[in-house]
Amino acid sequence: MQRISAAILALAAALAAAPIRAASDAPRLLADIARDIAALKRTFPQLAHFDPKVYAGATSISYSFHTHEPARSGGWTSGVPAPDDDGMWFYIDMHDPDSTAQIHTQPMTAPLCLGALRVSFLIQEGARTRPLSAEISRILQQHGAGGCRKHRPSGRVAREIA
Repeated sequence: MQRISAAILALAAALAAAPIRAASDAPRLLADIARDIAALKRTFPQLAHFDPKVYAGATSISYSFHTHEPARSGGWTSGVPAPDDDGMWFYIDMHDPDSTAQIHTQPMTAPLCLGALRVSFLIQEGARTRPLSAEISRILQQHGAGGCRKHRPSGRVAREIA
């Protein structure tokens, strides 16, 4: 088990070191992140139906487990599944930092970037669900997500990493 963990960490470090120069890199990274999230299934029952193959070539990850229609009217939570007490919902994507899409402009999220891309990570967890948000945040960090540098708005994602 120790060797496997060390190998996974080494692979994550190598992937994090790979420069992210364009939005075209996002599907590869999201597939890698999805595989790492799937590896948590043994200790997080809410990931029972999470299948990383679903996200091959995808531009975002959206997963829900034991959810219902949202009751709120307004804000981002009104447009996504609401978790039951034992459920959860999360969303991850990588996008141009200049994006003005509503999902990308949520004020309650900490700014995360991965190279030239902005990372969105939204999560809702039920009251009786084992918290998963810290684990997903750790996986994003292992893949290189961190604080954002200021950039000049340009409408282009293909910027060199400073």
